[in-house]
Amino acid sequence: MLPFRCLLILMLGMMRIVAQEANPRLDLVRKLDALRLPGSSFTATVTIQKTSTKRGEPEVAHFTQQSRRRVEANGRIVFDTLVRCIDPVKDAGKALLFVGDACWFYAPKARNASRLSSSQVAAEALVADLINWSFADEFDHKVAGSERIEVGGTKHACTVLDFTPKSGIKNRSPLVRCWVDDQGRPWKTEHYTASRRLFRSVLFVKYAKFVDGVRPVGLVITSAGAREEIVLGDARSAVLTDELFDPARLPLLGKKD
Repeated sequence: MLPFRCLLILMLGMMRIVAQEANPRLDLVRKLDALRLPGSSFTATVTIQKTSTKRGEPEVAHFTQQSRRRVEANGRIVFDTLVRCIDPVKDAGKALLFVGDACWFYAPKARNASRLSSSQVAAEALVADLINWSFADEFDHKVAGSERIEVGGTKHACTVLDFTPKSGIKNRSPLVRCWVDDQGRPWKTEHYTASRRLFRSVLFVKYAKFVDGVRPVGLVITSAGAREEIVLGDARSAVLTDELFDPARLPLLGKKD
């Protein structure tokens, strides 16, 4: 499913933003959550460049993203998201669709979209980054200390927070260590296995206007000898139709293009 693994990293968990009971530095965790997602439906572009020690030339892929913001009856805020590949040619037309907690994958040669099981999603997106998860809702946290961290030649004073998933929450890293400044901006995350082995690190290298606020738009992800640079761009508020988020209609969307 490469390069869609990176998109799962970006999109999985783009669903929950709800309040939580008071605990140490919850104010900072709420800032961290509020910083990431716009207050309206939106469209954007996604560019992913992957460099591997096993390959010479970087792989570059471009996508369109359409995300519909909605509020469920219980007050839960959900971003249903459709991501479609523009190039390279071999992947053009492939799509990932997230509706609530469900996810579908579509390839142009298939008659219908295939729903991914939770285990498939977990295998691809266990290392989801801060753009997507709701830390106040889905994780317990504790303060691990404070540290100045350098990103792009600039040092940032950060609180170091350790996050572990709450009981019943799936498809999340067993431990996420996050460096967050006082404004709630993440600058680095480290993702660990249950045995506390580091398997992925994320640097947030660029912040810029994204729809209705300044949000992270550039990330560098390092894992297993590979480096992935993810850039979000051309973001704008949008009114999105229901048919975009109907998995049965995914084959028709490609024909419209």
